[in-house]
Amino acid sequence: RSKLSPEQEKTFALKEASEAISLLMNLRAFWEDSWEEAEAEAAFEQDPLFNPYITVEMMLHSLETIHPALLMNQVLAVNLSNARFVLSAASKQARQVHILAEGFRNLDDAIDLALAALTKDSSDQVAPNTPGGKSADLLSHLATDTIAKCEEACNQIGEFEILLSRSLALLEKLPGKYGLVDSLLQEGCTDGTFVFVKDPSDRDALLGAIRSGQMVNVTIDPSSFFPDASMREYVLSNSDRLNPCQLNARLVPSTRGVASSFNGSLLLALSSSEHN
Repeated sequence: RSKLSPEQEKTFALKEASEAISLLMNLRAFWEDSWEEAEAEAAFEQDPLFNPYITVEMMLHSLETIHPALLMNQVLAVNLSNARFVLSAASKQARQVHILAEGFRNLDDAIDLALAALTKDSSDQVAPNTPGGKSADLLSHLATDTIAKCEEACNQIGEFEILLSRSLALLEKLPGKYGLVDSLLQEGCTDGTFVFVKDPSDRDALLGAIRSGQMVNVTIDPSSFFPDASMREYVLSNSDRLNPCQLNARLVPSTRGVASSFNGSLLLALSSSEHN
Protein backbone atom coordinates (compact mmCIF):
# COMPACT_ATOMS: atom_id res chain seq x y z
CA ARG A 1 0.00 0.00 0.00
CA SER A 2 2.94 2.35 0.58
CA LYS A 3 3.68 2.31 -3.16
CA LEU A 4 0.18 3.48 -4.10
CA SER A 5 -0.65 7.06 -4.93
CA PRO A 6 -2.91 8.99 -2.55
CA GLU A 7 -5.92 8.51 -4.83
CA GLN A 8 -5.29 4.78 -5.22
CA GLU A 9 -4.75 4.41 -1.46
CA LYS A 10 -8.06 6.17 -0.80
CA THR A 11 -9.87 3.92 -3.28
CA PHE A 12 -8.30 0.81 -1.75
CA ALA A 13 -9.34 1.91 1.77
CA LEU A 14 -12.92 2.50 0.64
CA LYS A 15 -12.99 -0.96 -0.96
CA GLU A 16 -11.80 -2.60 2.29
CA ALA A 17 -14.40 -0.69 4.30
CA SER A 18 -17.13 -1.74 1.85
CA GLU A 19 -16.11 -5.40 2.19
CA ALA A 20 -16.16 -5.18 6.00
CA ILE A 21 -19.62 -3.61 5.99
CA SER A 22 -20.89 -6.26 3.59
CA LEU A 23 -19.54 -9.03 5.84
CA LEU A 24 -21.23 -7.55 8.92
CA MET A 25 -24.53 -7.17 7.08
CA ASN A 26 -24.43 -10.79 5.87
CA LEU A 27 -23.66 -12.03 9.41
CA ARG A 28 -26.51 -9.98 10.81
CA ALA A 29 -28.90 -11.31 8.16
CA PHE A 30 -27.85 -14.89 8.97
CA TRP A 31 -28.71 -14.56 12.66
CA GLU A 32 -31.98 -12.77 11.91
CA ASP A 33 -33.03 -15.56 9.53
CA SER A 34 -31.98 -18.23 12.03
CA TRP A 35 -34.02 -16.56 14.78
CA GLU A 36 -37.09 -16.37 12.56
CA GLU A 37 -36.78 -19.98 11.36
CA ALA A 38 -36.14 -21.47 14.83
CA GLU A 39 -39.12 -23.17 16.46
CA ALA A 40 -40.24 -21.85 19.83
CA GLU A 41 -39.43 -24.14 22.77
CA ALA A 42 -40.14 -23.71 26.47
CA ALA A 43 -37.14 -22.93 28.67
CA PHE A 44 -37.63 -26.01 30.90
CA GLU A 45 -37.53 -28.24 27.80
CA GLN A 46 -34.23 -26.82 26.54
CA ASP A 47 -30.91 -28.49 27.27
CA PRO A 48 -29.15 -26.57 30.09
CA LEU A 49 -26.01 -24.70 29.14
CA PHE A 50 -24.56 -25.24 32.64
CA ASN A 51 -24.69 -28.59 34.37
CA PRO A 52 -23.64 -28.22 38.04
CA TYR A 53 -23.19 -31.96 38.58
CA ILE A 54 -20.78 -32.35 35.69
CA THR A 55 -18.91 -29.22 36.73
CA VAL A 56 -18.44 -30.52 40.30
CA GLU A 57 -17.24 -33.87 38.98
CA MET A 58 -14.71 -32.07 36.78
CA MET A 59 -13.45 -30.05 39.76
CA LEU A 60 -13.07 -33.15 41.95
CA HIS A 61 -11.31 -35.01 39.15
CA SER A 62 -8.94 -32.08 38.70
CA LEU A 63 -8.09 -32.01 42.42
CA GLU A 64 -7.57 -35.77 42.46
CA THR A 65 -5.22 -35.81 39.48
CA ILE A 66 -3.39 -32.51 39.94
CA HIS A 67 0.30 -32.71 40.73
CA PRO A 68 1.11 -31.49 44.27
CA ALA A 69 3.68 -29.05 42.92
CA LEU A 70 1.09 -27.47 40.61
CA LEU A 71 -1.43 -27.25 43.47
CA MET A 72 1.08 -25.53 45.75
CA ASN A 73 2.00 -23.26 42.85
CA GLN A 74 -1.58 -22.04 42.53
CA VAL A 75 -2.12 -21.75 46.30
CA LEU A 76 1.06 -19.69 46.69
CA ALA A 77 0.08 -17.40 43.81
CA VAL A 78 -3.32 -16.76 45.40
CA ASN A 79 -1.79 -16.10 48.83
CA LEU A 80 0.76 -13.64 47.43
CA SER A 81 -1.93 -11.75 45.52
CA ASN A 82 -4.20 -11.69 48.56
CA ALA A 83 -1.37 -10.43 50.80
CA ARG A 84 -0.64 -7.60 48.38
CA PHE A 85 -4.32 -6.62 48.28
CA VAL A 86 -4.68 -6.62 52.07
CA LEU A 87 -1.48 -4.66 52.68
CA SER A 88 -2.35 -2.18 49.94
CA ALA A 89 -5.75 -1.49 51.49
CA ALA A 90 -4.30 -1.24 55.01
CA SER A 91 -1.52 1.17 54.04
CA LYS A 92 -3.47 3.39 51.66
CA GLN A 93 -3.70 6.38 54.03
CA ALA A 94 -0.27 5.90 55.61
CA ARG A 95 1.61 5.70 52.30
CA GLN A 96 2.26 9.43 52.49
CA VAL A 97 5.20 8.38 54.64
CA HIS A 98 8.09 8.14 52.17
CA ILE A 99 9.76 5.06 53.63
CA LEU A 100 6.42 3.23 53.70
CA ALA A 101 5.65 4.10 50.06
CA GLU A 102 9.12 2.88 49.06
CA GLY A 103 8.61 -0.33 51.00
CA PHE A 104 5.31 -0.99 49.23
CA ARG A 105 6.95 -0.47 45.83
CA ASN A 106 9.61 -3.03 46.74
CA LEU A 107 6.87 -5.39 47.92
CA ASP A 108 4.87 -4.90 44.72
CA ASP A 109 7.91 -5.55 42.50
CA ALA A 110 8.89 -8.67 44.46
CA ILE A 111 5.37 -10.13 44.23
CA ASP A 112 5.18 -9.38 40.50
CA LEU A 113 8.44 -11.24 39.89
CA ALA A 114 7.28 -14.18 42.02
CA LEU A 115 3.91 -14.39 40.23
CA ALA A 116 5.60 -14.27 36.82
CA ALA A 117 7.90 -17.13 37.82
CA LEU A 118 4.99 -19.15 39.23
CA THR A 119 3.01 -18.60 36.02
CA LYS A 120 5.90 -19.83 33.91
CA ASP A 121 6.36 -22.93 36.08
CA SER A 122 2.63 -23.62 35.98
CA SER A 123 2.51 -23.47 32.18
CA ASP A 124 5.55 -25.75 31.96
CA GLN A 125 3.86 -28.29 34.26
CA VAL A 126 0.64 -28.30 32.23
CA ALA A 127 2.58 -29.09 29.07
CA PRO A 128 5.86 -30.64 30.31
CA ASN A 129 8.64 -31.29 27.83
CA THR A 130 9.32 -34.93 28.60
CA PRO A 131 10.62 -36.73 25.49
CA GLY A 132 9.93 -40.41 25.05
CA GLY A 133 6.87 -40.34 27.29
CA LYS A 134 8.98 -40.74 30.42
CA SER A 135 7.59 -39.43 33.65
CA ALA A 136 9.03 -36.11 34.73
CA ASP A 137 11.27 -36.06 37.77
CA LEU A 138 10.89 -33.68 40.69
CA LEU A 139 13.19 -31.02 39.27
CA SER A 140 10.91 -30.54 36.25
CA HIS A 141 8.19 -29.31 38.64
CA LEU A 142 10.52 -27.09 40.65
CA ALA A 143 12.71 -24.14 39.68
CA THR A 144 15.26 -22.81 42.14
CA ASP A 145 14.86 -19.32 40.69
CA THR A 146 11.13 -19.43 41.44
CA ILE A 147 11.80 -20.52 45.03
CA ALA A 148 14.24 -17.64 45.48
CA LYS A 149 11.76 -15.09 44.12
CA CYS A 150 8.94 -16.42 46.30
CA GLU A 151 11.21 -16.30 49.35
CA GLU A 152 12.14 -12.71 48.53
CA ALA A 153 8.44 -11.82 48.19
CA CYS A 154 7.71 -13.38 51.60
CA ASN A 155 10.62 -11.46 53.14
CA GLN A 156 9.31 -8.22 51.67
CA ILE A 157 5.85 -8.96 53.08
CA GLY A 158 7.29 -9.51 56.57
CA GLU A 159 9.40 -6.35 56.46
CA PHE A 160 6.49 -4.27 55.17
CA GLU A 161 4.18 -5.58 57.91
CA ILE A 162 6.65 -4.45 60.59
CA LEU A 163 7.12 -1.08 58.88
CA LEU A 164 3.37 -0.61 58.51
CA SER A 165 2.67 -1.41 62.16
CA ARG A 166 5.29 1.10 63.30
CA SER A 167 3.98 3.77 60.91
CA LEU A 168 0.37 3.36 62.03
CA ALA A 169 1.38 3.42 65.70
CA LEU A 170 3.35 6.65 65.23
CA LEU A 171 0.63 8.27 63.13
CA GLU A 172 -1.86 7.44 65.88
CA LYS A 173 0.22 9.57 68.26
CA LEU A 174 1.38 12.10 65.65
CA PRO A 175 -1.55 12.56 63.24
CA GLY A 176 -0.65 14.28 60.00
CA LYS A 177 3.09 14.44 60.78
CA TYR A 178 4.21 12.27 57.87
CA GLY A 179 7.64 13.89 57.59
CA LEU A 180 8.35 13.44 61.30
CA VAL A 181 7.20 9.82 61.21
CA ASP A 182 9.42 9.22 58.17
CA SER A 183 12.43 10.68 60.02
CA LEU A 184 11.74 8.58 63.11
CA LEU A 185 11.47 5.40 61.04
CA GLN A 186 14.53 6.04 58.89
CA GLU A 187 16.91 7.43 61.50
CA GLY A 188 15.55 5.90 64.69
CA CYS A 189 15.47 2.24 63.66
CA THR A 190 19.13 1.75 64.66
CA ASP A 191 20.02 1.35 68.31
CA GLY A 192 21.99 4.29 69.67
CA THR A 193 20.99 6.63 66.84
CA PHE A 194 19.91 10.17 67.72
CA VAL A 195 17.09 11.75 65.74
CA PHE A 196 17.34 15.52 65.40
CA VAL A 197 13.93 17.15 65.05
CA LYS A 198 14.58 20.60 63.57
CA ASP A 199 11.08 21.77 62.71
CA PRO A 200 9.43 23.59 65.67
CA SER A 201 5.98 22.22 64.88
CA ASP A 202 7.38 18.69 64.80
CA ARG A 203 9.07 19.21 68.17
CA ASP A 204 5.83 20.52 69.65
CA ALA A 205 3.91 17.54 68.26
CA LEU A 206 6.47 15.09 69.65
CA LEU A 207 6.51 16.66 73.12
CA GLY A 208 2.70 16.83 73.07
CA ALA A 209 2.48 13.13 72.26
CA ILE A 210 4.84 12.28 75.15
CA ARG A 211 2.87 14.50 77.51
CA SER A 212 -0.42 12.91 76.42
CA GLY A 213 1.00 9.48 77.17
CA GLN A 214 2.13 10.60 80.62
CA MET A 215 -1.30 12.04 81.41
CA VAL A 216 -2.86 8.62 80.86
CA ASN A 217 -0.71 6.85 83.45
CA VAL A 218 0.32 9.53 85.96
CA THR A 219 -0.85 12.91 87.17
CA ILE A 220 1.20 15.81 85.80
CA ASP A 221 0.81 19.53 86.09
CA PRO A 222 -1.88 20.48 83.55
CA SER A 223 -0.55 24.05 83.35
CA SER A 224 2.79 22.88 81.99
CA PHE A 225 3.06 22.27 78.27
CA PHE A 226 6.24 20.21 78.46
CA PRO A 227 6.15 16.60 79.73
CA ASP A 228 7.90 15.52 82.89
CA ALA A 229 11.45 14.35 82.45
CA SER A 230 11.79 10.59 82.75
CA MET A 231 15.40 10.98 83.95
CA ARG A 232 17.56 13.82 85.24
CA GLU A 233 21.34 13.79 84.80
CA TYR A 234 23.79 15.91 86.78
CA VAL A 235 27.52 16.28 86.24
CA LEU A 236 29.61 17.71 89.15
CA SER A 237 33.29 18.57 88.72
CA ASN A 238 35.75 19.83 91.31
CA SER A 239 37.74 23.03 90.96
CA ASP A 240 41.16 21.46 91.65
CA ARG A 241 42.89 21.37 88.29
CA LEU A 242 45.80 19.37 89.66
CA ASN A 243 43.59 16.48 90.79
CA PRO A 244 40.43 16.67 88.71
CA CYS A 245 37.51 14.37 89.34
CA GLN A 246 33.94 14.20 88.10
CA LEU A 247 30.74 12.83 89.59
CA ASN A 248 27.92 11.75 87.26
CA ALA A 249 24.48 11.33 88.79
CA ARG A 250 21.39 10.03 87.02
CA LEU A 251 18.13 10.35 88.92
CA VAL A 252 14.95 8.53 87.91
CA PRO A 253 12.11 9.87 90.09
CA SER A 254 9.35 7.67 91.42
CA THR A 255 6.09 7.54 89.50
CA ARG A 256 3.68 10.00 91.05
CA GLY A 257 0.18 8.92 91.80
CA VAL A 258 1.14 5.21 91.86
CA ALA A 259 1.89 3.31 95.07
CA SER A 260 5.38 1.86 94.93
CA SER A 261 7.83 0.39 97.41
CA PHE A 262 10.72 2.14 95.61
CA ASN A 263 11.30 5.85 95.92
CA GLY A 264 12.86 6.25 92.51
CA SER A 265 16.43 5.26 91.67
CA LEU A 266 19.82 6.96 91.70
CA LEU A 267 22.98 6.03 89.80
CA LEU A 268 26.33 7.53 90.81
CA ALA A 269 29.62 7.23 88.93
CA LEU A 270 32.89 8.77 90.07
CA SER A 271 35.76 9.24 87.66
CA SER A 272 39.13 10.72 88.63
CA SER A 273 42.49 11.25 87.00
CA GLU A 274 45.99 12.11 88.16
CA HIS A 275 48.64 14.26 86.59
CA ASN A 276 52.13 12.80 86.41
